[in-house]
Amino acid sequence: ANCCCCCCCCSVLLIKMSINFAKILAADTAGHEVHKIHEYASIGLAGATPIAALAAKDEPLEKIANLVLGIAIPIHSHVALNACVSDYIPSAARGAVRGGVLGVTAVTFLGLLKLNVFGAGITQSVKGLWNKPNKA
Repeated sequence: ANCCCCCCCCSVLLIKMSINFAKILAADTAGHEVHKIHEYASIGLAGATPIAALAAKDEPLEKIANLVLGIAIPIHSHVALNACVSDYIPSAARGAVRGGVLGVTAVTFLGLLKLNVFGAGITQSVKGLWNKPNKA
């Protein structure tokens, strides 16, 4: 339940920002609203990860964890990567690099969404890394 609350709070804050492109592009320096979204994404990750690890296959908790992870991972990564851009990229190149980070964030979000909707889901995909391959 806590993860769903964080997920909803992230969504509400994103809408509240009125999708201000400049804030999204430079997420690490965009102010309090973006930092709150990042905080909620972090809380969502902290809550959803153990739930995902312990939930049984196709259980409702697993689906909720997949939803939270599919939203929180791209948000958390986007803000963190923008902090790296601010710290390590010369200011003249930051705009282009931030555009690239936004592209990576969008592709990550869409990929995780596709995995959750049409595939096995994030949880089962990660758990599958420890399964022995089927011998044909």
